[in-house]
Amino acid sequence: MNLKSILIFIAVTLGVLGGVGALLFQFGNNVDKPVAEIAGEKKHVQGTGAVTLVEFSDFQCPACMSVQEPLKQLLTKYEGKIEFVYRYFPLTNIHKNAQMSAQAAEAAGVQDKFFEMHDKLFATQKAWEGIVDPRETFKGYAKELGLDEAQFATDMESQSTKDAIAVDVLAATRYQISGTPTFYVNGVKTEFPQLEAKLAELIK
Repeated sequence: MNLKSILIFIAVTLGVLGGVGALLFQFGNNVDKPVAEIAGEKKHVQGTGAVTLVEFSDFQCPACMSVQEPLKQLLTKYEGKIEFVYRYFPLTNIHKNAQMSAQAAEAAGVQDKFFEMHDKLFATQKAWEGIVDPRETFKGYAKELGLDEAQFATDMESQSTKDAIAVDVLAATRYQISGTPTFYVNGVKTEFPQLEAKLAELIK
């Protein structure tokens, strides 16, 4: 076998091995995840139940906003049977206020008003998404919700707040999540249109 043939053989072999490795990597990332791993620290939880529903979301994402009402209806329908966990995934490359809105929600959570701020941010998304610096707007929301304004302002900028969001972003990156909203039902990635059927199947 001459040198040229040897080089071709090596190149083909490496190509095959690389392809197999890529397939194995992709397969490993598509398998169902343990519920505890997907739910993380469960910092922001609504309800209790045997079924755990996890959402990775971005407050500036129009698609995330559009599912809020039907999602609330599902949570109401299966109240006492579903544990809902919210996790951050601000898409900062396309939504310039995604990170700061997440920080506002996390700061509200310090005062046990995470879901109140969560609802407020989605309800007013059109009002703040185009603002150059939405901090004052978010402080106004904090006042409306009865939060300690000084504490909220401090917490919104704190490193612990940024770190809490980074934990979820790191997890989303590890699971190769590419968009929002992304849902998992008991560790199984589920598209929103199939969410109710999946929940009904597990709860029946």
